[in-house]
Amino acid sequence: SQLMGCKASRRPQEGLDVFEEKSEASSLTMEYPRSKGVVYRYGTAGFRSDAKILDSVMLRMGMLAALRARLKPSKSIGIMVTASHNKEKDNGVKIADFDGGMLEAKWEPIATEIANCTENQLMNMFRELVEKENINMS
Repeated sequence: SQLMGCKASRRPQEGLDVFEEKSEASSLTMEYPRSKGVVYRYGTAGFRSDAKILDSVMLRMGMLAALRARLKPSKSIGIMVTASHNKEKDNGVKIADFDGGMLEAKWEPIATEIANCTENQLMNMFRELVEKENINMS
């Protein structure tokens, strides 16, 4: 991983046990693996694709939104399922940021990386994001 690295995990900090190997988050990640051979890209419309391959993206963006919400506990953040006026199967997933608008631009590459990393890398990426952004997990 270029943004957060996918090195062997260090000893977890307090509150980071949610990202441990046997955690519910880790189990859900394995239950909804990313689609093989698909490269997801976050853009103005969020992640747009066939709804059949967005399960893992929805889960991962929900986790990312939950972490991002901890940066401003008095503000709301959300996940939006978008439906296109084009083909029926053309759908999307995007994060509505604190102001109700688009996800802050600096977080788009993070969202893209999280959507595309392997299941084995994901929990470590979240741990590193928490440390890098100083997200309060208590």
